[in-house]
Amino acid sequence: MRKLSSFFSGLFLVLVFVASISFSYFNDTEVVISLGNVEFTPLPVSVWIIGAFVAGGAIGLFMGLGLVKQLRSRREISRLKSKLDETQMEVNQLRSITLKDLE
Repeated sequence: MRKLSSFFSGLFLVLVFVASISFSYFNDTEVVISLGNVEFTPLPVSVWIIGAFVAGGAIGLFMGLGLVKQLRSRREISRLKSKLDETQMEVNQLRSITLKDLE
């Protein structure tokens, strides 16, 4: 079963490679991409589309690693630690108060 799975994985990779090569071959018209005042050099359509897929995959992998979530968690942990320190100081102050101080 493992051999069959690796065979299909290899076949899929070869098919994706052939599809990307044929896509690049048939879409060789150069276009200029402009974002506001920035104008990029003219490149074939296939380069822009494949670049967009690669960039999207890289961003997806980056987000999938959980780095952003990890940063949020660390910030939340530090916020909660400072809040805990404040409440512990308040509890210690309240414990040090005697009944005479309340009168």
